[in-house]
Amino acid sequence: MALLEIKNLAIEFHDTVPPTKIVEDISFCMEEGEILGIVGESGSGKTQTALSVMGLLGEHARMPRGEILFQGRNILKMPKEELRSIRGKEIGIVFQEPMTSLNPVMTIGEQVEEAMGIHSPYSAKERKARALAMMKNVELPNPELLYGKYPHQLSGGMRQRVMIAAALVMEPKLLIADEPTTALDVTIQAQILKLLQRINKEQGTAILFISHDLGVIRHLCSRVIVMNRGEAVEQGNVQDIFEHPSMEYTRKLLAAIPNRRTSLRKRAAKQERGEG
Repeated sequence: MALLEIKNLAIEFHDTVPPTKIVEDISFCMEEGEILGIVGESGSGKTQTALSVMGLLGEHARMPRGEILFQGRNILKMPKEELRSIRGKEIGIVFQEPMTSLNPVMTIGEQVEEAMGIHSPYSAKERKARALAMMKNVELPNPELLYGKYPHQLSGGMRQRVMIAAALVMEPKLLIADEPTTALDVTIQAQILKLLQRINKEQGTAILFISHDLGVIRHLCSRVIVMNRGEAVEQGNVQDIFEHPSMEYTRKLLAAIPNRRTSLRKRAAKQERGEG
């Protein structure tokens, strides 16, 4: 049985007349411990597909067709209480911008502990111990010191590590990472990707990684789904897709990746002309 299986899913938003079609007839599956990427331009439907797994699409969203099966259970037919019992416990999520996702008036420790307060019988002492252990696991420096601080007191990279710690503290089977490195500089981005790889390897956490960056997808994922205008236009092994894309849209995406040597030559030429 697949960990996650999406079958012929359609997503619409009913805040307009006629409704806006966001995702049309997408199907894919994930195995336990797999890192699967979804890549596409802004507006391709990749984030909405991921949010549908968590039931976080909002009141105007409708899914007229399809199934979302998590360990064989159809999320779309679950009572709200059952879905809440899965969200944060069996499925965690990390968003693109931690500063807008973290609560500014809650301490770092409170936010890492939050899922435990909802889903576990741990005492306050046990929750703190597990929170500190997870903060250390995601390579936050001085967890005891950071525990009582607030999000605005941390750097962007540290805030993203806090988000990852909060998402993983209940040891979920699946982590959804919605462009978690887009707002970070290149050095911190590489550190976060390395952290996700280590967590996947050591804890066996499956990761659904959403990105517009094909370079990141190639570095991190074993399989990839290419989305365009709400449809999965191509999916398969990352190496196969990069080396032998079958769809014109995928070829255009790959052609848009800057060539490192060309970029260096252009930069050198500008410097010679005194332009940079």
